[in-house]
Amino acid sequence: MEPTIRQGDHIVADMRYYRSHTPKRLDTIVFERDNIFFIKRVIAIGGDSVEGKNQVIYVDGRVLEEPYVEHIGEPPDWANTFGPVIVPANKVFVMGDNRDYSLDSRSEDFGLVDRSAVVGKPLYVFASDRTGKSVR
Repeated sequence: MEPTIRQGDHIVADMRYYRSHTPKRLDTIVFERDNIFFIKRVIAIGGDSVEGKNQVIYVDGRVLEEPYVEHIGEPPDWANTFGPVIVPANKVFVMGDNRDYSLDSRSEDFGLVDRSAVVGKPLYVFASDRTGKSVR
């Protein structure tokens, strides 16, 4: 999730928020898979079509504006160009903000995330050189 959340950052998360709210596009979420907590950004929700072409993301045919994204390497082909993927109900398509090194829904091995696996909403960073920075 760099540069939004950097390696070594500690965060505060609301672990009750998604009990009464549904994840929305561009939300940053905490979810659990195989007893590991992940933090990723929701790119598409149930019913959306998501596609990547040459590092540009399209949701329902429109370019997704992403000022938080960082490209700092040479990503594998599957990360630059994928889809289109139609997101089923009760699933979300997630991606990390550091697109060149993020294992996320673009990969068949990682896939979509069940909404039931979403357990928290990151709020802000602490114990870092950016203490108090809001997570957006």
